[in-house]
Amino acid sequence: MSVPSDDQKRVERVLTALLRPVSKILIKYNISLNTSVELIKRTLVEAAVDDSSPTDSLVSLRTGVHRKDVKRLRALMAEGGAENPPIRGLAVVLSLWANDPRFRDGKGQPRSLARKARDGVAGFDDLVRASKVDLAPATVLQELLAQSLVAMDAEGRITLLSKTFVAQSGEAALRAFEATVTDHVRVAAENVLSPTGAPRKFDQVVRYSHLSDASVAALEAEARKLARNYLEHMNAMAHRLQSDDDASGQLSNGQFVSGVFIAPASAGQRLTGGHVTPDPEKDKDP
Repeated sequence: MSVPSDDQKRVERVLTALLRPVSKILIKYNISLNTSVELIKRTLVEAAVDDSSPTDSLVSLRTGVHRKDVKRLRALMAEGGAENPPIRGLAVVLSLWANDPRFRDGKGQPRSLARKARDGVAGFDDLVRASKVDLAPATVLQELLAQSLVAMDAEGRITLLSKTFVAQSGEAALRAFEATVTDHVRVAAENVLSPTGAPRKFDQVVRYSHLSDASVAALEAEARKLARNYLEHMNAMAHRLQSDDDASGQLSNGQFVSGVFIAPASAGQRLTGGHVTPDPEKDKDP
């Protein structure tokens, strides 16, 4: 039996840290070990196949997945593609509402919308159609109401309560988890896999330990304020550029993702999956 290299041991530690919080979700939603193993097998096969067309035997050799399972999983992969999480569609609708002049008032704020257009003034259904999301207006409205992101008055006018989507219910929180964590993990993994000297995607963190609860609270409040400003700025800029691209007829298949996470922990809590926090002087990232 071969002895794992130092790099392999480090990857195993990272995988353990990743799986620990994920395992809590698996337990909460009754995802069994057999189901989890099946999902791991499929993702291993997908990664091994990638853009090339290796034989089933070669995929089995690379991954350790039995050749019969490789053949079965490749057939399943060929049958269906990935679905776009509905959460992304809701975020697009909110972004358009907050940034498009057709749906803002004279002060530049998102205006209350009637369900249907009236006297040439765009309504909520027009907003959803302009968002180009593959969701029915009634579905979008129902979800936004359920998440307390909009309010509807007695006359049926719909008012935006939040410019950004923050999932409130369990199901919506899961969809938000799907829509955000995958991009962050992908960027981190791509940085690890990039050849030496190749450009890296931006992925940095500020981490301090040995702080009082008051200091943690002050840092969290400041981080939330700056994060909101950053996301609103980037959201408005992306919307403007997207509108310009549409108007100019330029090829517009590019994608951009940027996000913020804030992970405060009070005294006695740990952020690193159970590992001891490093010395604070060595724990600062530029």
